[in-house]
Amino acid sequence: MLKKQAINNRHNEHQECAVLRTLFISLACAASLLSAQPVFAVPVSRIAAVVNGDMITVRELDKALQSELIAQKLDPAKNPQMAAEVRKAVLDKMINDKILLQEAEKEKIDVSDADVDSALDRIIKDSQLSRDVFFKQLEKEGVTEKVFRDRLYVQLVSQRLMSRNVVSKVVVTEDEINDYYRKNMAGFASGRARVAMLIYPVDVDADKWAADIASGKVSFRDAVRAVSIGPNPQDGGDLGFMNLSDMAPGMMEQISMMKKGDVSPVLSMNANKAQIALLDFEEAENVDNSSAVPDPQTAMRIEQILRRPRLQERFQQYTAQLRDKALVDIRK
Repeated sequence: MLKKQAINNRHNEHQECAVLRTLFISLACAASLLSAQPVFAVPVSRIAAVVNGDMITVRELDKALQSELIAQKLDPAKNPQMAAEVRKAVLDKMINDKILLQEAEKEKIDVSDADVDSALDRIIKDSQLSRDVFFKQLEKEGVTEKVFRDRLYVQLVSQRLMSRNVVSKVVVTEDEINDYYRKNMAGFASGRARVAMLIYPVDVDADKWAADIASGKVSFRDAVRAVSIGPNPQDGGDLGFMNLSDMAPGMMEQISMMKKGDVSPVLSMNANKAQIALLDFEEAENVDNSSAVPDPQTAMRIEQILRRPRLQERFQQYTAQLRDKALVDIRK
């Protein structure tokens, strides 16, 4: 490992909103929660759960479950026990999402159609795909445009709820940032890494290629040449040496957990999947480990690293408190 305490969390990066997106991006059941009906309007046999008087129907649950099974590439006929566990997890998530939406309504937190449109436009732009290709890819995963918009609505409402009730309560001090830097990053953050990148097209099975790379069936370099839509495919995706201080936090975190010659697991990069290979690393010499963080960018990265697990823990506590106060009747 390049450093004693590799940075803890791998997935998705950047500022507070990005952290919050990570907490809520798995709202695979959100679309079904937006049109609550009175319990008496649906036969009891078709109700999966009732949450503070609002119901979740079996049909809504089945639709959310189907999307999750497709995403996990899980065949319930071949693995019924795992499918049952996924169903339980999906229903539990739907219940928590319903509770969060109810709490947001109490606090008069709202999201307009224009807000959803703006967020959707940003996501599509970041994916570097056309609108048509973007939604075609979602459809392969069992998600329609309407379902995606509904999920995004819940995500945005939840972000605003969390910003009000969680983010403001998570504090990282300057002393903590400096201490983390001295113990973990003084030499590392000033170093340089030579990295190669493989970006998979949306219609390519990234997991299969990653398995072939891991088994040695195909080299990382050959895989890049064969399928990558990233930079320098003819050179195996080699990006040359880069200063770690110039990298996005997510890439820096991933590299910190690798040694020379390692290939990362499959990572999410907007709408695409990607892998990186660490070809070489040069740690800075003569670094004063007793010094404070050298620049605001590094300080910001460390703050994000320290905030992320605290936000997650605080979010779990907040959700658990709401769940404890809720009246939940699980029927199916």
